[in-house]
Amino acid sequence: MDPNRFKRLRKNLQRQVSWGQYALLAVLAVSFLNQIMLWLGINYHFLVSAAMPYYINWMARQLSSGSFAVAATVVTLALYGAYGLCLLKSYEPQWFKAGMLLYAADTVLLLVFALALLENPVSCLLELIVHGAVLVLLWQAWRARQRLQRLAARMPEGQ
Repeated sequence: MDPNRFKRLRKNLQRQVSWGQYALLAVLAVSFLNQIMLWLGINYHFLVSAAMPYYINWMARQLSSGSFAVAATVVTLALYGAYGLCLLKSYEPQWFKAGMLLYAADTVLLLVFALALLENPVSCLLELIVHGAVLVLLWQAWRARQRLQRLAARMPEGQ
């Protein structure tokens, strides 16, 4: 293979991996922003975020249960910690994959929440579509990381 083609391919794959890391960062940052807005009583949330921390705390507010609110806060902090750890260690393939799987589980839980607890599950359709788009981005980044590893094994010395 032409050395210039190797370089272009590697650069393209590295860019895809970076976009996946940016997506994890956006999910964490926007999730935290949504949480702050919920605690301030602002009845709005951005869609590029982890849904479960928001909805767990939203339900705790609706139920006005002190013990449920404490449990919701603990679960939320644990989820943010997991996302943060996956982001900080996203240069390692297994941690990036863990972040992707965590967001996939969040998407499944959002779907269950919409179908089981909402009168109008279609109200979460846009949020589910955005979750799907982020998952596609994360999947592409993970696949790009795998291709980079295979490419590094085949790359000639000095490239």
